[in-house]
Amino acid sequence: MSYLAATADLLKVARATLSASVMPLVDRETRYEAALVANALAIAVRELELGAQARATERRLLADLYGTPELTLADLRARLCRDLRAGAFGPARAEEVRMLLQQAAQGRLAISNPNYCGSAQAP
Repeated sequence: MSYLAATADLLKVARATLSASVMPLVDRETRYEAALVANALAIAVRELELGAQARATERRLLADLYGTPELTLADLRARLCRDLRAGAFGPARAEEVRMLLQQAAQGRLAISNPNYCGSAQAP
């Protein structure tokens, strides 16, 4: 088992313990905070399991859009933001950019809130 897999497993056990054993004992006034912690643990697990692939996919899509495979994801995102603000994409590329943004958003939602659009199952 790799280090990251062990980390995800540890977080899953911590969340399950919190949800099954601790939450029932928490008073109503602090139940929201306990649920917040459980949700944060679930997001951390999904980040470990899905984050690298989501970022790699986004980077590949942006690099393909610009034809610049040597740029980092941060540089590609910054360039996309500048170009969107400047209206650099005309009607001919609008659908391509829309699909790229939709795929990037779905990758992020699979981590942060998978039930929002059914992009993944929550652990």
